[in-house]
Amino acid sequence: MKIREIALKLEIPKRTVHEIVHDTLGYRKVSARWVPKMLTEDHKLQRVEISQRLLQRCQQDNGDEDTTHIGGDF
Repeated sequence: MKIREIALKLEIPKRTVHEIVHDTLGYRKVSARWVPKMLTEDHKLQRVEISQRLLQRCQQDNGDEDTTHIGGDF
């Protein structure tokens, strides 16, 4: 959503919405999208755990199939 759309929906000034999104929530605009500036420790841990599970799955798939092609439904 755009800042303007949020402001209209909530009937508050765009500046207030921008301050909440940027300052309070810590989001910044990247390629016309709002994304978090920093990953929290929980987010970093989740990324590591997911990556490890995907790697294990990939290794299991390679044991069952030709190792020149990484298969699986990720």
